[in-house]
Amino acid sequence: MFNRYWREYPWVLQITLFGLMAFTMTAFSAVVVQALIPKISGLSITVIQDITKESTNTQKAAFLWMQGIVSVFGFMVPPIIFAYLSTPRVKQYLGIRAPNNPLHILLAVTMMIGAMPILLEIAGLIKNINLGSANDAAQNKIEEITEALLDIKSAGQLMQVLTVMALIPGIGEELFFRGVLLRFGHQRAGRMVLPIIISSIIFAAVHGTPYNLVSIAIAGALLCLVYYWSGSLITGMIAHMVYNGSQIYLSYAAKDNAALKELSKTNHMPPTLLAIGVVVFAVSLYAFWKTRNTLPANWSANFTPEEMQEQNENI
Repeated sequence: MFNRYWREYPWVLQITLFGLMAFTMTAFSAVVVQALIPKISGLSITVIQDITKESTNTQKAAFLWMQGIVSVFGFMVPPIIFAYLSTPRVKQYLGIRAPNNPLHILLAVTMMIGAMPILLEIAGLIKNINLGSANDAAQNKIEEITEALLDIKSAGQLMQVLTVMALIPGIGEELFFRGVLLRFGHQRAGRMVLPIIISSIIFAAVHGTPYNLVSIAIAGALLCLVYYWSGSLITGMIAHMVYNGSQIYLSYAAKDNAALKELSKTNHMPPTLLAIGVVVFAVSLYAFWKTRNTLPANWSANFTPEEMQEQNENI
């Protein structure tokens, strides 16, 4: 007989438990933030949250690490604990394995980098649509915070921003959205299309406003394909980190480059850059698809065929 892991529970109960765990960990992160950050920084939470480009480095650093704590407990910790309580094969459950084809790491990175100008152009086009004053205000606030955090003046600040806005999300969000949510979707649907759509929409919904919903959802769908075609969540983690990190580094480099600075202010990509992105994305996507080593049909099953056979023999 099996040990009493959560994988033995019905699908609805499992996903409910995961949701409750994510909610609990997020609430716990809020408690940690409230208790630690003001003491360390000497600033109140209200002051920390009200950051602008003109804010002090202490205020910006406090906001950055507040965001990092929430990201770790909200996205990284729940999948790991849930997998540990659900199965004896934690790494296999979460897809933590090296890709069978190391070339997939390079193709995943170039595919996401090529997609970047395309996605930025899509976001820019949608931004020209009037979606209401409330959405405008929310988008402006997000942009103000992002501008403040990316006002990087030293290599040390750059490393802090890369850690919180690229490294931590690259690991935690892949575990959460592709490692667990995509797996739940495949268990229920038996196919990949609907789970990719649903997990990507949820991924976008927790990241921003209606103005960037489409572009973030597409990025999420591409990361789903990276996991499915490579069979490795590590490939998606690396692609995710490079995608976020390259945008951060370009913003850092823009402070000493007039062309990059002007590019960061516009809502539209230069035609040449957009065309290069389309070509790089298309070639990488095609090469990835041609060399794909997809997850097996039963990849989301809670039990291996051997375990099922053992269970049947014990009945």
